[in-house]
Amino acid sequence: MNNTLRTLMGAALLACGTGILRAQDAGTPHVVITDNDVYRAPNSAAVFQLSGSTLRSSTALSTTGWGISTGFFGTNEQAVATVGTTVCTFVSDPGSDDIAAFNTTNFAAPRLVGNYVDLTGSGAYTGIALAARGSLLIAGYSASVNIGVWTINSDCSLTSSSAASNNPLEAPVNDLAISPNGSTLIVTFGQTTPGVDSFAITGTTLTKKGSYNTTGNTAGIDITKDSKYLLIGDYSLASTEIDLFPINSDSTLGTEDYYLTSGGGADSNNVWLSPDETVLYVSNNVGFQVTTLRFSETAAAGHRLAFACISSILKNPIGGTIYYTGSMATESGTGKGGYLYVAEYGNPSAVALLQIPANGCPAEVSGSPFTNSAIGFPVTLVAYPSRPF
Repeated sequence: MNNTLRTLMGAALLACGTGILRAQDAGTPHVVITDNDVYRAPNSAAVFQLSGSTLRSSTALSTTGWGISTGFFGTNEQAVATVGTTVCTFVSDPGSDDIAAFNTTNFAAPRLVGNYVDLTGSGAYTGIALAARGSLLIAGYSASVNIGVWTINSDCSLTSSSAASNNPLEAPVNDLAISPNGSTLIVTFGQTTPGVDSFAITGTTLTKKGSYNTTGNTAGIDITKDSKYLLIGDYSLASTEIDLFPINSDSTLGTEDYYLTSGGGADSNNVWLSPDETVLYVSNNVGFQVTTLRFSETAAAGHRLAFACISSILKNPIGGTIYYTGSMATESGTGKGGYLYVAEYGNPSAVALLQIPANGCPAEVSGSPFTNSAIGFPVTLVAYPSRPF
């Protein structure tokens, strides 16, 4: 397996300079969750709460399952869904092949609802990728090379709606994502033959629409708010590479646009669109940077992405070592995103917090990164409140 895809074993402030009152000031806690993926031991997920420009450790989510301490950078191992007024958080335990479901309506007092196993699905190779949309949770199992579909119940428990054995794949899943309109599932494989699959979603049924070769080796996924464009971060030791596909109304994919940005940082497994969709943030996993690309959905093919800037090198925890950076999420649901969270796998592991100016490069705030006190190997994270799409 390509080493660039694997990890090592083993409240009230004004928006920075904008004068806009943040949602956290209105009483909504802003949190970021990282899956620790502990090797051959009880797994957990670290929870940080944003307070001003500081991330403070909150109550951890103890899954009672096991991790494997390794995986693809693009494999999102946790997901957050809101069902009615209930906030549900799901954390995958690839070492014990289960998904831990939590009621996190109150993040200060999370409650484990249960651990759910699909007997036909195993993630003990490179992990279990999770994606949630509405009352649907989809899991990509790397060892059994298939996809399971779950229904999220009102109490955050899960009901298996389509066993993984019903949805075989060509290769282990790297990442998966559900389009904002809920009609398309996208799956990447970390290879070019094929690099990506698309499925139509009808209720809880997946219908494969095609396999598509890509120029780059595919990893993390983002999809535009109107569900018309797919953006994929590729792994590359020397540059920033993005694959871009139109998504057709029947869930097939159109002709690929491929972007190689020599001015960007090294490796590009993870991508994240700003809430206003004007820029694409790229986590440079082995360069410890964030490359920002301008994005225009209405531009002609070949011109939808353009280099904007590159952040300064992400700092190491004091006295620590950073090995890789991982996935990202924005704190705010408007504009450029307010703050950008970036997972850092290291010794110790941490979460970097970058301030996003109205125009310019994201830059780490004072005190960043914020150490993850749990022992683990987190390379992916999710944020709540979630981006609107």
